[in-house]
Amino acid sequence: MQTFLLIIFSLVFSSAFAQNKEIEDQIKYKAIYELTYAPDSTDINKLKTEDFNLFLGNKVSIFASRGRTMSDSLKMNLQGRDIGSMDFEERAKRTKTEFESVIYKGFPEEKISYSYKILRDNLRYEEDLNQFSWEILPENKLIKGYQAQKATTTFSGRNYIAWFTSEIPISEGPYKFNGLPGLILEISDIQNHYNYKLKSFEKFKNPASVELKVSHFIKSDKKEILESIKEYKLDPFAVVERNNTPEKNITFGFKAGEKEKLLRENKEKLEKRNNPIELD
Repeated sequence: MQTFLLIIFSLVFSSAFAQNKEIEDQIKYKAIYELTYAPDSTDINKLKTEDFNLFLGNKVSIFASRGRTMSDSLKMNLQGRDIGSMDFEERAKRTKTEFESVIYKGFPEEKISYSYKILRDNLRYEEDLNQFSWEILPENKLIKGYQAQKATTTFSGRNYIAWFTSEIPISEGPYKFNGLPGLILEISDIQNHYNYKLKSFEKFKNPASVELKVSHFIKSDKKEILESIKEYKLDPFAVVERNNTPEKNITFGFKAGEKEKLLRENKEKLEKRNNPIELD
């Protein structure tokens, strides 16, 4: 397990293990959440699900989809190896994700960093860590064997109901959510468009070291980064071509009409993802 985590942290989470390190920590816990969400606001009954990993240390937490995590660990495992195409296809299925971002809490200190990789650039914007105003309510229920208590908050255009447990005294949760006196086990907006539920929680026998440095990222403001992500998703070929150089000499070799067909299909797919978790 520890070897696997080191692979993840060195790739997915941009852990440099190099000079100019900014934060050192020991990852001690992992929580797995299942997200059930409605990507299309015009068809809210059509739901999708995806699993996410929340890695927890003393100073930082790191949140990413399981597919995002597995994708980079798969790349590491394939380096210098000759494997059959069927083996690759079978393993690659596990890397499929609709969520490519990685969210760090406590990196930098007292901040949330939202990061997204476009080609070789790790883009990042910051927000205040302590941005959530919670109302803790008296209702209780049992979740996954833990006594959980109800809390509510408002975030980025949505009202949320959360259930947290003081039996796991870690002030953390999925996505950007944090600040309650215990781990968030469930959280959903009141329209139930985004619903995170804890699937499992474990403590590692051998904590994994992680080192994070801000110099590994290109910092910008939220609006600019979201615009860059939107542009890349709409036409990734244009972004690649714009960043192409004679040294790279990247060519696609499309047949007549093939590129246009791919872009049209991609646009239609993105048009059905019109219900982001953050509305403002």
